[in-house]
Amino acid sequence: MFILPKITFRDLAAANPNMTETEILNSGNVQTEPVAENDVTIVGGGVHGLIYAIHARKVHPEANLKISVFEKAPKPQWKIGESTLPHFAQWTKSAGLPAEYLLRFFGLHNGLEFFYLDRENPDSYTAFCNNGPPPFLAPGYQLQRSMSELVFTVFAQRLGVNVWHGHAADIQNTTLSKDGDSVPIVRQADKAKSVVSKSPLVVDGTGRFRQYASKAARVKRFENFNTDAFFGYFEAINEDAISEELDGFEGGHTSHICFPEGWMYLIRMISWHESPMANLLDMISYVLDHAELGTPHDEMPSTYELAEMFGCKTKWIWSIGYATRDDTTYPADLASYGSSEGERRFNFITKKYKKLGDVMRHFALLPDYHGPGTSWYIRKQLSYQSQIVSGPGWVTIGDGIGFTNPLLSPGINAGMASSTFAAELTLAGINAKSEEERLAVWKRYDDYCAGAVPSLHLMNQFLYLTFMHPMLGPRVGFLWTIVIGHALPKYSLPRSAFTIDLKNFAEYAIHWLWGSQVDDWVKVAEYTKAKLMPLNLDEPVPQEIVDDVISFSEKVKDEALAAGKYQGFPFRYEGELRNFGPKLEWDEEKYRSQDRFHTQCRECRTWIPCRGDWRKCTACGVVRPFEDCEIMWNVPPDDYELSKFAMVAPNLKSVGKVLEDWVKNRDMNCHCNPMPMEMGMMEKDMGMEKDMSMENNMAKAM
Repeated sequence: MFILPKITFRDLAAANPNMTETEILNSGNVQTEPVAENDVTIVGGGVHGLIYAIHARKVHPEANLKISVFEKAPKPQWKIGESTLPHFAQWTKSAGLPAEYLLRFFGLHNGLEFFYLDRENPDSYTAFCNNGPPPFLAPGYQLQRSMSELVFTVFAQRLGVNVWHGHAADIQNTTLSKDGDSVPIVRQADKAKSVVSKSPLVVDGTGRFRQYASKAARVKRFENFNTDAFFGYFEAINEDAISEELDGFEGGHTSHICFPEGWMYLIRMISWHESPMANLLDMISYVLDHAELGTPHDEMPSTYELAEMFGCKTKWIWSIGYATRDDTTYPADLASYGSSEGERRFNFITKKYKKLGDVMRHFALLPDYHGPGTSWYIRKQLSYQSQIVSGPGWVTIGDGIGFTNPLLSPGINAGMASSTFAAELTLAGINAKSEEERLAVWKRYDDYCAGAVPSLHLMNQFLYLTFMHPMLGPRVGFLWTIVIGHALPKYSLPRSAFTIDLKNFAEYAIHWLWGSQVDDWVKVAEYTKAKLMPLNLDEPVPQEIVDDVISFSEKVKDEALAAGKYQGFPFRYEGELRNFGPKLEWDEEKYRSQDRFHTQCRECRTWIPCRGDWRKCTACGVVRPFEDCEIMWNVPPDDYELSKFAMVAPNLKSVGKVLEDWVKNRDMNCHCNPMPMEMGMMEKDMGMEKDMSMENNMAKAM
């Protein structure tokens, strides 16, 4: 399907050469200037402020809410936090932004991969990997945050939300009241007061700065355990060589290398840095036009084609960093490791563990990538909680309610539960007839936030403690977190085949939290904490404690399985998990045997979801061999799974039957790339033609 590319923003910029990028960005709003009367005033135009605005407009269409977002920054800024999970993809899909469009802007996230280093054996490690859901359901994304917020800004503006960049709320002179709020807005270009936004609700979307929540109560810090993060941006010298250092490493996953003090993350993502604002806006609008029309994946221009069409710059970069315990021991001569604290800590940890150094020699730092002084970053004491999250006339969302750690990406993926839940409650809160009625509306939100952050903090402690020995992470920490996170009783998105509509999304999101409020999970986490927390971080964990923790975990697991508690869907353990069998038994002989949901493009080496109806590479546009485009099931889906999959992929039953023949040879059943040549020969023998239609291919195969 061809849509003539529009040059709306580029024409505007050409006709008005003195226009700033901020003015060009704001030209997409419904109003030409900020208005005084709103239903909701959002302070902060980051990801959670935009998610809230989009969700509120989408789930309350009858109200036609007048929403204005005010963001101090002149345009979306760089922020850490690039990895998103299927919960995020479920929301974007339900909101009208499925993967065939967003993968033009972002990299693929298709599962979580962990390597646990052995402090006593430098070249030794254990591994754990779980796939994301099948790619026709909800693949995840690796985001360049400035680009993600630009996409969400344009999407929100198209829904009628006014998003004003370069406009700061005057926090000190804001009036918040049950009778109505007044927020003075200051235009940053000339520091002039632009307008006083009056509304019955102010949403604090200022994240960790907690501009309004901080006025209600001091931040709460958790005792005895906190973490620091330090990181930078890199370019891969030789991505393929990384798998020689870490067997099984794949850039389509978010990869974690875990060691006693913490963990390293490696995230592969598309950067749109240095692209002109007007060009980006025209490109985003063009893709969103296709999304509204439902243009099929293979009829869409690829990422590189879009960049050329719209005069944008794009490249693949890596976000790499560490998040370590704050009781980590550093040497007295740390200054010798670099010119800044972030660089020094990064280099010290990299040199301390041989395997980390082996990996990092395949990357080159991108110095000052986001401007002068941006080569290295450090953030300390990451964990905190806001003690009050709502009050007369206001509510805080996202990182404003609290934060624990980037491990498993709770900042966006768990934080969006608060953003969408607050959006769900907004209309009832605005329409409340009395203060008692308003308090009743927001009490459930307050209760959720009060319990969510401590639960995520316990999850963070639990997982970090299991890094202290290479067998505890895969056999205890992530086993429980992944299994319960997927097979959550009553609120499992996999069980719903990722078909939750927006109206029901928040209810699922507030019950998720990776399963950290499920009784069995809490029982194992607390037991592990009691055994490992008192130990010296710098000394090996005694083997009797390792055995004891594993034994306790196995006992709880066996009892849960016997009771049929966690019958997740499509959570087929031997397909989803590396190193585990059908009864969640540990099986080191099954190291590389797992469902294959992604492969690399043979032309440009981009990781692409496996879908038979997606023959074109998302990045470069080359038509890929059919065998590279299809899922390889480790264990064929059963009839129940196929019936669920058919809700979103009607042709999958045929795919499953074809692949049943392929999996008879278990030696071929790994997710290495590219697929063996025998697959292509088998396709030829079946009479499949290399056309663009999954349906035609499957019909001929049948």
